[in-house]
Amino acid sequence: MKKFYVRPQCDEGYGAGDGESYENAWNGLAAVDWSAMSAGGPAQLWVCGDPQGQPGFITVFVERSYLATAEAAAGFDTRRESSQSV
Repeated sequence: MKKFYVRPQCDEGYGAGDGESYENAWNGLAAVDWSAMSAGGPAQLWVCGDPQGQPGFITVFVERSYLATAEAAAGFDTRRESSQSV
């Protein structure tokens, strides 16, 4: 399983900023590369706490549905909407 890291946004950023390690974490949630997260199988996103606050990580599991992936590849609209007319 792939593992990625995101740390609180800061002016300096973190190393290479590619999310592949704690030292090279993505700089804030807006910097998460969702394409990298969704490439291949399931991935873990380790969300790191504020260095000034509570230490530790929150693990977020990201999985793509096989059905949604297959439908998208076939050109189907994968949005879930009510079948009732308005």
